[in-house]
Amino acid sequence: MTTTQTTQWNLIRIMLCSTLAATIYSSCPKPPSLTYAVPNAENENYNEGDTVNYSCLAGYKSIPSISNIATCDADGNWSKFSEAFCLKLDCHIPDFLQNGKVEFLDTVIGSSASYKCVQGYKLFGSDTRYCLADEKWNGTVPTCNRVSCGSPGEVENGVVEMVDDMFQSKAFFSCNSGYMLVGNPYRECLEEGIWSGSIPTCQRSCPDPPVPKYAQIIEMPDTQYFPVQIIIVYRCLPGYKYDPFISPIIQCLEGYAWSNINEFCKKVICGEPERIKNGNILITGTDFGSIAIYSCSKGYNLTGNSVRKCTADSVWGGSPPACQAI
Repeated sequence: MTTTQTTQWNLIRIMLCSTLAATIYSSCPKPPSLTYAVPNAENENYNEGDTVNYSCLAGYKSIPSISNIATCDADGNWSKFSEAFCLKLDCHIPDFLQNGKVEFLDTVIGSSASYKCVQGYKLFGSDTRYCLADEKWNGTVPTCNRVSCGSPGEVENGVVEMVDDMFQSKAFFSCNSGYMLVGNPYRECLEEGIWSGSIPTCQRSCPDPPVPKYAQIIEMPDTQYFPVQIIIVYRCLPGYKYDPFISPIIQCLEGYAWSNINEFCKKVICGEPERIKNGNILITGTDFGSIAIYSCSKGYNLTGNSVRKCTADSVWGGSPPACQAI
């Protein structure tokens, strides 16, 4: 090989090496995946000047004003994006619910919102809504309507009164004259939309038995009404005693009225208390509970109790005192 040929061959070798070095130096690795986007396609090799388009992941949408293209530069690196070119899809806060509440963890695509009503209200509509790709919550917002219990029922020979049939309302039952209520006097509208308890009844009955000021009922019969022939037995209050000739019993008669009640208890009388020598006595009365107060004349001292009381046994309690000379 001549000197000229050798020189030309060396030049060619230098040019080939330079080109190969430049090619190796300017190649880029595979383009990176982003948290919000991925490359549209991937090649085996990327050289200086090659570009890659990115597509937004599900749940994101592109921002037209921001480039989604990465370029392989002379240093073998992919150009950096100045800012995110994909915006996260968001349905924003779901509609709130009157007389209820909404619970959700996020507002992005695929999120769900659960609706519940407060106590006493019933949900109408779906209890769950989802954030869709069009950035809207699907379906319509449910509603919470106050629970209604409807009619509490009718009572024969009586009436029912109430303001309305909604949750926590009460229906009050009462009977016509000559009848007595058996059962609960009211029913309440519950959260489940039903009335509490059961419908009471109105039974033909004598009215509540009379209670005179001098006596009390020994034991009220175990019943909520007073049918014909039922009897009521009385006992005298302290300070009164039975009249042996008058019955302390009354009975419900056929016309649903009580038999006559006579004064079968007489007030206890103690009479006049004993007087004392060389002394005086002041009394408030001679019947049960009365008091007698003793005192001595001038020059005498009282020995014993100065006060005595008329007891339920028709006697003055204790003994009369004495007045002794000083």
